[in-house]
Amino acid sequence: MTQPDDIKLLRFNEKGMSAVRLAIEGLRSDASTKKGSQGTPISAEDVESLSQLAFRSDLTEPVSPGVEIDPSRQFLNRFDMSEYLAGIVTNSQAEADDGIWTWISILYISQLLVHRSDGYWLLASEYRYAPDNSRLRFYRHLVRMGWTIFRQYGAKARLFLSVPCNTHSDFVEQSQKDDVRSNPQLIDLCLDIFYDEEAKKLKKGVASSETTPGSFRRLVSVISPQLYMNFDLYEMSSDKIRAVLPREFRKWFDQSA
Repeated sequence: MTQPDDIKLLRFNEKGMSAVRLAIEGLRSDASTKKGSQGTPISAEDVESLSQLAFRSDLTEPVSPGVEIDPSRQFLNRFDMSEYLAGIVTNSQAEADDGIWTWISILYISQLLVHRSDGYWLLASEYRYAPDNSRLRFYRHLVRMGWTIFRQYGAKARLFLSVPCNTHSDFVEQSQKDDVRSNPQLIDLCLDIFYDEEAKKLKKGVASSETTPGSFRRLVSVISPQLYMNFDLYEMSSDKIRAVLPREFRKWFDQSA
């Protein structure tokens, strides 16, 4: 079904939210025997059926007069999507509006699913598309989390969001660590040593676990708390922070020269 170039920005009403949750639950239940660690395989017809919920007038309502969105836009990655959405959803209080984020997710649902070589699409857990505001799942909504990170960091959000639109990782959640959010010099340092500007993605191995020497998670969870005890990192430039990093991070230095 061909969609118009631009449509009004909408949100799901209560009936719409229920319809989405029931649709996702139904698809996951119908294919329960095919579920895997990466999601539930669904057909192209199923994806189309889900996406059409965003265009039902009985399930939706306008957000703001005059605000439009392009339903056919294709995004390069989560950063591209988040940058675009930040220019459309400009009210910070929208973060708490589950109806908006569910509607946008369903509008772009095909870009939020992994497309397998056999033609099937992998439908992940509901909270990837319809927000779950519990403590452990709040950060796992693909669209809202990307929008939140972009609003926090602007162009520097590429450090966390240069991944496919359908991809979420613990690395994304690490962006919400207080020591990271509150220190722009630390973000500058991470972009300098961890991010490949030419390839527009993280260097291989950066997103490893905190037990891996030189990883981002180790820097955030283990090394930076130690450095904060001995240095005022908020008053230090990224170059000065770099100079006091342990030897394990030097493997990235040559790559960032």
